[in-house]
Amino acid sequence: MKLRASTFLSKLIWFTLLLATIPVMVLGAFSYYQASDAVQTKVNESNQQMLKQTESQIEQLLRLIDYSAIQYMNQPVVIDALKGELAGTDGYVQKVKSLLESMSKLQSNELGTMGMELISIAGKWSINDTGLSMLETKAMASYAGWVNDPRTSFWSTSSTGMKLIKKIPAYSPNPSGLLIMSIPIYDVNSLINKDTAMGNVLLLDDQEVVFAGNAANLIGKPFQELAIGNEPIPAAEQGFYTTRSERERVGISYRKSDYNGWMYVSVVSIDELNKESQGIGWFTLYICLGILLLALLISYLGSRKMYKPIRKLYEVVRNSPETVGTEGAMDEFEFINERFRGLMQRESSLLQEVMGQSHQMREYFVFKLFQSDMARTEAQDKLEAFGHPTEWNSMCVMTIQIDTLSNTRFEEQDQDLLLFAINNIVSELITPEQRLPPVVMGDSQVTLLGGAETDPKLFKNLLDIAAHQIMQMIKLYLELKVSIGFSHTFNDIKQIRHAYGESLQALKYRMNLGEESILFIEDVQPEKSMQLSYPDTAERQLLDALKLADREQATSCLHQFITTLAVDERTHEEYFMSFVRLLVQMLQAVKDAGVLPKHLYSDEQTLFIQLFQLKTVSEVERWFLDVVMLPFLIHLEHKLDAQYQSISSQIIHMIETGFDTDLSLEVCARRMNYSPNYLTKVFRKETGVNFSDYLSEYRMKMAKQWLLETDMKISEIAEKLKYNTPANFIRYFRKLEGTTPGQYRDSFLKK
Repeated sequence: MKLRASTFLSKLIWFTLLLATIPVMVLGAFSYYQASDAVQTKVNESNQQMLKQTESQIEQLLRLIDYSAIQYMNQPVVIDALKGELAGTDGYVQKVKSLLESMSKLQSNELGTMGMELISIAGKWSINDTGLSMLETKAMASYAGWVNDPRTSFWSTSSTGMKLIKKIPAYSPNPSGLLIMSIPIYDVNSLINKDTAMGNVLLLDDQEVVFAGNAANLIGKPFQELAIGNEPIPAAEQGFYTTRSERERVGISYRKSDYNGWMYVSVVSIDELNKESQGIGWFTLYICLGILLLALLISYLGSRKMYKPIRKLYEVVRNSPETVGTEGAMDEFEFINERFRGLMQRESSLLQEVMGQSHQMREYFVFKLFQSDMARTEAQDKLEAFGHPTEWNSMCVMTIQIDTLSNTRFEEQDQDLLLFAINNIVSELITPEQRLPPVVMGDSQVTLLGGAETDPKLFKNLLDIAAHQIMQMIKLYLELKVSIGFSHTFNDIKQIRHAYGESLQALKYRMNLGEESILFIEDVQPEKSMQLSYPDTAERQLLDALKLADREQATSCLHQFITTLAVDERTHEEYFMSFVRLLVQMLQAVKDAGVLPKHLYSDEQTLFIQLFQLKTVSEVERWFLDVVMLPFLIHLEHKLDAQYQSISSQIIHMIETGFDTDLSLEVCARRMNYSPNYLTKVFRKETGVNFSDYLSEYRMKMAKQWLLETDMKISEIAEKLKYNTPANFIRYFRKLEGTTPGQYRDSFLKK
């Protein structure tokens, strides 16, 4: 007989070589493109971080200048000077001197070389670092554009510098004056990275004109007229896009400022980045070629070695007595295949015999029954072969899961042993005529139950009784809390896999019902048509409490939020969508507070994984409180203590210096750029009293001091303390002191 060994061996060699070649080629190409993409991604991330840092530094300077301008324009000497003419009036020299001294006090190293100019529109005069000057009609016309601008405060840019223009008063349609704060452009450029190795950094104003950056040749030009500006910047707040200039492809990273609408742009050459990746590409190519040569050698030697046992097997089969007369023009495998065909025909009967004698094969059959769509006839045949019941009228899948190992004598590594113990308890309590062999699947113990009952209610009652017995025995012997889920009742064995999924789904409703629950899917699954609301109010209250670092209020709001969700009947997915939404909002609150989540938590993705592993509402509430909220609250408490003290000190200073003016919480809020509600909470937390009460007490303190130390009339004191009438002052004084102001003064003088 002539063999075709050489043909088979060559096929084996070629197959082995191809098997080694394709992965190497794919890996090489993937490595090159992945490396190129990684380099570009890292550069983009670095540029975006650099833009963020540049924006932070520049806007810190701008906000400091803005705050300084607000301080200056709200000074009484400024407001009084803008009421009319200045030159030629009584004491105007002293007023000018006071205005100049106030300007000099605002200058600091942090503000750089800042210039200030105060302009009176009505008086047509201007005060700057050089002194007082009168303005001609032509000079006043140059300020008309700023006066008529609908904005009350805005930045104006040019190629030489930037100006902050503020109208005085701030919200008047007809301002009486302008305050102009000027900073040279080199102060801004000093905050921009001078290193152009990673590209150019440009600063665009709200008209998208380049007015600052480390590319001097581009300053003063509209961005759209540049070679890289042939595509408009997207409307998103930040991002990255590519475009092509006259010579090369470039990548543009951008950030839009929320403060003044300026755009921070970084331009980097993508072609230059790709040049850095070419070295990686050549290195990858050489490595791949070396691997291919090595694979060729190994495939040849390995194929020859692998062929030796095939050759020996063929020789043994050919020389056996049963092969006489079967030789022909067949290769080795065809010959061996023909020889073993008879053995394959008896495989089914041998398999049935082995399965009937092996407990492991029985469990394998049950596993397959739960996890695959086995043909009905095949399932029936194997049930009969294993001696299992086949005439059940009602069937149901029961799944048992351990609720928690917390506060027990067991640990997580004991879970597999505990599930096998539960499996044995189920085997003892339920007779083989009522079940298939119980199995452990993942973190669950699963059993197919059946009976001759045709009434679903009666069958369900029997299942409930069996579940209570199992739960009691597990608690007695193992001291564990478990929950049991049941699928719908069915009578077609083809539905077993679907029923197994239903039993697992039923267990998920522990989220609402809690631990040690017996859950029938038809009882716990809510109607799909129900429209469920999300507790937005409770969420806002919770987030507000977190931002104020009010631990007690935050804990109460979290409990209210969880309780509100638990009242409605929801699916497991709807519960977790609500919890995920709350977690996202909390993480956003952390970011809004200026804290990166990775500084408080190991990993954001780990938080979501932990959340989806929780089983009950109490576990979810405890997890949110201990894992998510507590680290954030501790951080904010340290941060807000210092901030609250500073804010309260500023408010008290305003009260002590402005108690004889029309001072209100709203006025303080405008001066400090905070909301009145926020100042109310902070001031009450730090002082223990409301703003109005503190102001009234301080005014009363000053009233008693004036009554005892001066000869001011009571009407004068009432007017100075901003009471509407002296009678109101007398009435309030008597309410607090039990006597009138006059009697209070007389009693002191008598002493």
